[in-house]
Amino acid sequence: MKVDLHMHTTCSDGVYTPEELTNLAVQAGLDVMAISDHDTIDAYTTGCRLNPGVRLIPAMEMSSDYDGEDVHVLGYYLDTENAALQEYCAQFKLRRQMRAMEIVERCESLGYVLDREQIEGVLARGGTIGRPHIARMLVAKGYFPDVTAVFAAILYRGGPAYVPYRRKSIDECIELIHQAGGLAVLAHPGLLHAALPHVLTHSFDGIEVYHPKNRGRYEEFLAVAEEKGWYVGGGSDFHGTTGRYPEQVGIFSFDTERVEPLLQYKKK
Repeated sequence: MKVDLHMHTTCSDGVYTPEELTNLAVQAGLDVMAISDHDTIDAYTTGCRLNPGVRLIPAMEMSSDYDGEDVHVLGYYLDTENAALQEYCAQFKLRRQMRAMEIVERCESLGYVLDREQIEGVLARGGTIGRPHIARMLVAKGYFPDVTAVFAAILYRGGPAYVPYRRKSIDECIELIHQAGGLAVLAHPGLLHAALPHVLTHSFDGIEVYHPKNRGRYEEFLAVAEEKGWYVGGGSDFHGTTGRYPEQVGIFSFDTERVEPLLQYKKK
């Protein structure tokens, strides 16, 4: 069985539309996938023609933080019609749009020229613009060789073009996911540093053991899941961005037997 429970589309900061991504998933032989866009469920609620050839678990990746570190919470089996969830997504989109324009202004103050009309057009159509989108625009303009270089130079947290934004607390994210009937899973714990011990004290339902940034630490995070009685999750965090692993759907693999309890959650 091939599974990928962490994937992004153009509804947040991915390269492919929901339709394109599900088609690629079928072509790659995925059996189960989760489109888990950042702070939006648009892939499930805006009439996208999702390929029925792959089992799709409704999901979202919520943004939080602790002591200066980004903390992301994956919600699985979400009721996409839940009013509180929809309100959260709507408000977050508004804040993200205002933040995007502030980032553009900071880039321009640093001497980087961006196509404001292009950005405003995306926003006017209800689209999302975040740091990855702006980074790709800077690469296209020839200012940087790739997206990684943009983040390293100006868009890293605290960088000269970075604009912070207010996020819900970890517990608020977990509570909202539970209100929407879902499971709350800590995303890519390998990206956390000093904050990790504190973050692990929160009442998650699971932990994303298998992730490209967790490689070499699978056993460590499996032990956390066993100790706490948490579900084991896994996914590639696929965005489709050139230079960011994985660049193709289906090439990140892991032991899907470990995630079987999560896959069976709604079938009990």
